[in-house]
Amino acid sequence: MDWPIFVTQWLHVLLGMFWFGNALVLDVIVIPAINQLPIVRQREVASLIGARATPIFVVVPILIVALGFVRGTLMGPIKSVDILLGSAYGVTWLVALGVTVLVYLWGLFAIIPALRAMDAMPVAADGGPTSELEAATNRVKLFVSLELIGFFVIFTCMILMRFGA
Repeated sequence: MDWPIFVTQWLHVLLGMFWFGNALVLDVIVIPAINQLPIVRQREVASLIGARATPIFVVVPILIVALGFVRGTLMGPIKSVDILLGSAYGVTWLVALGVTVLVYLWGLFAIIPALRAMDAMPVAADGGPTSELEAATNRVKLFVSLELIGFFVIFTCMILMRFGA
């Protein structure tokens, strides 16, 4: 067994599952559950989650990209531009790399600012959401849904590469 390849692949997959799994759990379980709380409580809980998750998920995707790059090139089949652009594996790897970088940048420059804007919106006098807050919340939900599409593309590429495509 080639232990450096094993460790690199293992860490790459583990971190990828951590990032994608976090997005799935938040989008499918945590956010819908939090939405049942009063708006003030939603902000408290979301603030705690964000304070813990944001620093982690600024670093994890960088490690995923670095490990995937090493695994595909130095420890993998991509040794030239001809292989990168002329093989199914190379093209799939390139798509996965590009979409991963885009999903990461989407989180940094679209989702995080949208969350901050949503958090800055005032609540109504009765403690409920204002129309501006509802619009900001809907924007965040849309941005997160678009992020999930990116994750599904990346996940599909990973499966294709495992089978040599």
